[in-house]
Amino acid sequence: MKPLFELRDITKSYNDSTILDIPHLMIKRRGVYGIMGPNGAGKTTLLSILAFILPPTAGTIYWEGVDVNTMDSHQLRKKVTLITQNPYLFHTTVEKNVAYGLKMRRIQSQKRKEKIEESLQLVGLSGFGKRMACELSGGETQRVAIARALALKPQVLLLDEPTANVDQQGIEQLETILQELNEKLGITIIVATHDTNQAYRIADEVNYFFEGKITKSPMENLFKGRIVKKDKDLLLFDTGRIHIALLPGRKHVSHIAIPPEDIIVSLEPVATSARNSFAGTISQVTDEGDGVTLTVDIGEKLRAKITKRSFQEMTLTLGSSVYVSFKSSSVETF
Repeated sequence: MKPLFELRDITKSYNDSTILDIPHLMIKRRGVYGIMGPNGAGKTTLLSILAFILPPTAGTIYWEGVDVNTMDSHQLRKKVTLITQNPYLFHTTVEKNVAYGLKMRRIQSQKRKEKIEESLQLVGLSGFGKRMACELSGGETQRVAIARALALKPQVLLLDEPTANVDQQGIEQLETILQELNEKLGITIIVATHDTNQAYRIADEVNYFFEGKITKSPMENLFKGRIVKKDKDLLLFDTGRIHIALLPGRKHVSHIAIPPEDIIVSLEPVATSARNSFAGTISQVTDEGDGVTLTVDIGEKLRAKITKRSFQEMTLTLGSSVYVSFKSSSVETF
């Protein structure tokens, strides 16, 4: 079966600066995909290209094996809906917002009512039709925007940071709704998010973007800076707050990333070959189910993953003083 989307040698540039550079990406029918990366990584640009709103500077997009340049762009845009981080709702009722696209397509009144009710039911908002859009919470606003899209029967839903302005209960509701839409209706869903846990909760496949390119791993503990010392044995990278030792041989480094699982947390300095060791204070503790993620303030905020057993044995809590260590070879450079 041919993929729903296939992107080959896609680039997008502005003022001689490349925002997106994707040699190859496939999106399968009925899949759920997560797109992750820091601000400016190219996530929103990619979603706009997939929504046929923004043309790429170069490269080819295939829809079910057919070059989209040979297809009717108006018909293509009917198949895909992009929902932004802050979706715009008209200053009227929920049902009139959901009805907007149906009226534009001249769907008859009775059929519109049926589609509106069906769409609101799918997002858990039955009975909300007469509510004013301005009275809705952030999560409810997102669900109305999804209902408005569902009324038009899209094949693909693209969502740009859908839970950025939503409380925890609303996040859980939205994640459940997206999973149900995929399972029950077969809608392909692509979600751009900063939340690593969310991406893995809902997605079959997660793609990480950094500076417009797909990378092999998430960019956690990502820092921008510059090399301040270089010799045959040592590179020192200055984040503006701390110095981090890198492996020698790197020529141009503007960013680094440190995988949280490669960081050792201890109560005392440990005898190790790791060149990077810092004293710090725990500022956040997150239970990840199979482990614990600590945010340690060492001048920069550093996320480290440890086992629950280690967490309990060290009797760690907010404000605990700890040491963090990691090898220069663990530091990814860009």
